[in-house]
Amino acid sequence: MSKLDLQPFEDLAAWDALVQRSPQGSLFCESWFAEAAGEPVQRWAVMQKGTLKAGLCLPVSADARRVIAPDLTIYAGLLYDLDPDRQRVKRRHDEFQIAEFVATELAARFDGIELQLAPQIEDLRPWLWHDYHGPAGSRYQTDLRYTTVLDIGSLQGLGGQEDAAQQSALFTEMETVRRYSVREGWKKGGRVEIVHDSSALLAFYRALMSAQGQPPEESKLQAMAGVMQGLISRGRGAIFHVLDADSALLYAVAYGWDERRAYYLYGAGSPERSAPWQGTLAHWVAFQYLAQEHGLSEVDLEGVNSPQRGWFKLGFGGDLVSYCCVRRGEVA
Repeated sequence: MSKLDLQPFEDLAAWDALVQRSPQGSLFCESWFAEAAGEPVQRWAVMQKGTLKAGLCLPVSADARRVIAPDLTIYAGLLYDLDPDRQRVKRRHDEFQIAEFVATELAARFDGIELQLAPQIEDLRPWLWHDYHGPAGSRYQTDLRYTTVLDIGSLQGLGGQEDAAQQSALFTEMETVRRYSVREGWKKGGRVEIVHDSSALLAFYRALMSAQGQPPEESKLQAMAGVMQGLISRGRGAIFHVLDADSALLYAVAYGWDERRAYYLYGAGSPERSAPWQGTLAHWVAFQYLAQEHGLSEVDLEGVNSPQRGWFKLGFGGDLVSYCCVRRGEVA
């Protein structure tokens, strides 16, 4: 591959078109997202003789001296823009050289790097091999992480038929306690409403984090609200409220989606009243809505990296998918 060049990517319409067509693209890299989340981002074009080969989405610190992994931008980094009809072995070689070039450029431009790559980045060798024979501090470190991705395609075309949905491949793959929770929720008179107001979810989230000794800053709550409203205004987001038989609000979750898949974003329950089935029912109804109303066949539940939440999400029967955060230098 001939010499590569890094140039600022200033045309936001062209950037969003790249995000849409790149296999590594996601809603977290779209141009509006960074502003809504209040997280500064640099956008770069990887060029070869005037031809775009990849985009680079870099969340940065306020002083722009470090690449960071902020709270709300889940996936960032490289967005390849290669010919899908190119021979696979050649395309893999191109991706390697692009990533090798980017790893070198970032090391030269930033004091510290903490970059959370999309799960669709499969080859980490360019990062692991950077300055391979140099001192330990000059090399990239990798932090392996996991999410779970569900195939919800079997729910398409059912038109909200709950009995039929419970015969779907998705439902039969869920662990027993998750299936029981769905049925128990309906039996107990639970119901789910789709709303466009994020205030209840944010109030529940504030109470949850405060109870855990980590009260969120108001700026984070405002950013979460901005992301949810940004998605809803684009027709690509929804908030699901779980209510009990007395119409008391128990739980709220937010989802967003792009052209490829939906993503679970935020969720929290009432600090005053709860039911053991509330979270399961929220996600189950969300899956049906996303498949039937928006034709989506894939959901990323976004992270199974803690014992408290990891097993709950995996209980829906999805695939375990790895992704990676690459680090170098001073990241704090």
